[in-house]
Amino acid sequence: MDEEYIVRLIYEYNQQLKREEIEVPRFKRELYEEVKKWIEKRQIIGIVGLRRTGKTTLMRQMMKELDNPAFFSFDEEETQKKEVLVYVIDYFINSISAKYIFLDEVHYVPDWEGVLKRYYDTKGLKFIVSGSESLEITKAKESLAGRIIVLKLDTLSFSEFLGMSGLETNAKKIEKFDFETVKNEYHKLLPKKEEMEEFFRNYVFKGAFPEMADEEDEEIIQKYIEELVVKKIIYRDIPRIFDIRMRNILYDVFLYVCENTSGIFNIRSLADALNINYETAQNYIFYLRSSFLLKISQNYSGSPAKRMRKNKKIHVVHPSLAMAALRYSKSELRDRIIGQYVESLFAGDYFWRDKNKNEVDLIIPSKPPIPVEIKYQNRVARDDVRPLLKFMDRFGAPYGIVITKNVLKAEEIKGKRVYFVPAWVWGLAHL
Repeated sequence: MDEEYIVRLIYEYNQQLKREEIEVPRFKRELYEEVKKWIEKRQIIGIVGLRRTGKTTLMRQMMKELDNPAFFSFDEEETQKKEVLVYVIDYFINSISAKYIFLDEVHYVPDWEGVLKRYYDTKGLKFIVSGSESLEITKAKESLAGRIIVLKLDTLSFSEFLGMSGLETNAKKIEKFDFETVKNEYHKLLPKKEEMEEFFRNYVFKGAFPEMADEEDEEIIQKYIEELVVKKIIYRDIPRIFDIRMRNILYDVFLYVCENTSGIFNIRSLADALNINYETAQNYIFYLRSSFLLKISQNYSGSPAKRMRKNKKIHVVHPSLAMAALRYSKSELRDRIIGQYVESLFAGDYFWRDKNKNEVDLIIPSKPPIPVEIKYQNRVARDDVRPLLKFMDRFGAPYGIVITKNVLKAEEIKGKRVYFVPAWVWGLAHL
């Protein structure tokens, strides 16, 4: 270990040690307030999420409000050693009397959780750590039981995207769906309706990452997402943790997800399409999911065992990743194309599909469950809501919701209440 190099990095990462101000963006992610609640608690705070979503920025913003903070990043390969982690923590304690220690991308360091556990138990330090691998941070919860709280920083929400683009809407976050509240929020923004619709299309195209919120050059947007996020995860991050011999195949699996996002997913079909064995396909999906590049929805059922057995839906975690990987230009985002990705954007833990292929895109697992169908189009036909009505009959849902392109209304259909909500309104409400 080159101690001089490590000390040099410490001072580069910590402007406050040189009596300089820590420079950070003014805009704060919504998770900031949640992290703040835990900052004076005893537990280690673990922040996980996709690359480039702002974990480092959030940590540095938090540092500005604290006395004697210290920061170190383990993103460089030369620093990803246990002895470096120990040296850094000891330096923070003995040389600068740090009270709050921020460790970025700490999951790259072998046995990092064991090191932190020892300092936590003996020194009473406050650690805030981050990682772009959910599996590694989650595994650490076992050895750090009772000592760590893990918070996830998602890709930008639509309201965050608007805020970073300089458009303040003051829209309320609605914890539970209430049509009158949604309608009131919609009415407040009616003078900006066309602007909101255009911002929503921009959000689908580029809106996952804070640094791209104001970028207009499509080539820069695509290159940023493909090179600094997708390929860095697939060709560098995942192979560091897992034994990946066919990285190009892993990338092909990701492209397959981008092309088939929001579709019923079968491991066997993927394996056959890419001419790989079943176990490899299964493992690669697991790696991509652990790295936050994709998400999976289960078929809703009253029985957890049945959910596990049924086919699932697979989604790219945000449409902008697929836009970049598949080289879509913004002008190509016709409603037929964008609709598939809007479903992926709003996908949750559950969808519903019965043996007769009646399908509902999103199920909110409340009691009773609420069905949500996503139809990003100007006109929604009665036949489009038939599966919604079938779900309501079967599970006793008091109402159903249809996410549309630009329609807001409440309607009685065959004696059942159905609410129609524009996609941009749904996104603003964080429902």
